[in-house]
Amino acid sequence: MVPVSHPKPPARRPSRTERGTTLVETIVATVVLAILSTTALGGVLFGLSQTRTTFNRASAAAWVESEFDFLRLVDNSGPTGFTNTILNVGTTTLTQTSGYRTFGTNLTEPTIPTYFDHATVAVACYNPPNNCATFPVKQVTVTLYSGPSTSFYILSTYVSQYTHP
Repeated sequence: MVPVSHPKPPARRPSRTERGTTLVETIVATVVLAILSTTALGGVLFGLSQTRTTFNRASAAAWVESEFDFLRLVDNSGPTGFTNTILNVGTTTLTQTSGYRTFGTNLTEPTIPTYFDHATVAVACYNPPNNCATFPVKQVTVTLYSGPSTSFYILSTYVSQYTHP
């Protein structure tokens, strides 16, 4: 038997739909994916930053209200109001570890939240001649600092003697 050779069919060129992707198409797709990923990551990081800022603002507001409640409770504890020295005119500085005042045996000033560096509590007479004896209204301003000189939150209120008839 003699071997028979069959002619090979001519090589056909693959159609456009059967071809693979070119290097340029791959690079363009990778660049588009990288841009979309970077945008999504930026949005996530921005959201985390805003969440942290909102938490710090809420902590600051809660602490300032606690501080005002402490000052009102302590200073108006006497029968005629303004009987304690805690609201004397001046400025008190509170840090994470020092500056806190105690009233009685177990009522201590609230500690500042951990994010903050220090706080100041400034008490001033609200009368133009600064005479609290003739016009007993005091302005109390509480300022929280996130760094040595960067104020983060400032809140002020007025207190006065009040006697119930």
